[in-house]
Amino acid sequence: MPRDKRQTTTARPLDKTRRIISCYTYTLLEILATQSSYFEHHLMMWRKPMFSKEVAVLHLTPGEKILHLGCGTLPTTSLLIAQTAPVHVVGIDNNKIAVRIAQRFIKRKNLAESITIHYGDGGHFPLNDFDAIFIAINVWPLDRVLRHLATTMKPSARILCRSNHDDVEAVLKADEFSSVFAIDSILKHPNAKS
Repeated sequence: MPRDKRQTTTARPLDKTRRIISCYTYTLLEILATQSSYFEHHLMMWRKPMFSKEVAVLHLTPGEKILHLGCGTLPTTSLLIAQTAPVHVVGIDNNKIAVRIAQRFIKRKNLAESITIHYGDGGHFPLNDFDAIFIAINVWPLDRVLRHLATTMKPSARILCRSNHDDVEAVLKADEFSSVFAIDSILKHPNAKS
């Protein structure tokens, strides 16, 4: 019996709910971290081991341009990428308040030459200049973003997509995406369930 195509191209409702809950949880923690060096230090120390492994998977080379979709108020991944390799990172978020907070944070850390933060949506942002794209766990609807990536990113670009309980794998196995994207590797972070 043929499957309903609409069901194969969208995330399951529970997956979307998990992404939304994680978005609001991390936003609260990140706002605290941008206002308090104590919270910033502890959040960065908790995230650094996970994010460092993810950044290593991207195999960054000097001069590349990296996009961080869903950078939030504390663009941790952007910070770690900029510290790891001589590349330029563009972080985007579709929340104007988060963007303003992140811009002030980057300026305060004197990282404006390595990291640029813009207001933008992963489903519409121009992608053809980027060599690697990191999709944060708080980005949804994921299928809309992946459709945009499939039609506008460089063919040689690499994508790293943070998953929540294997939701990315489920979306990528859908008929719409299985012939467009391939999973090269999977990192498991038991503490973060990602």
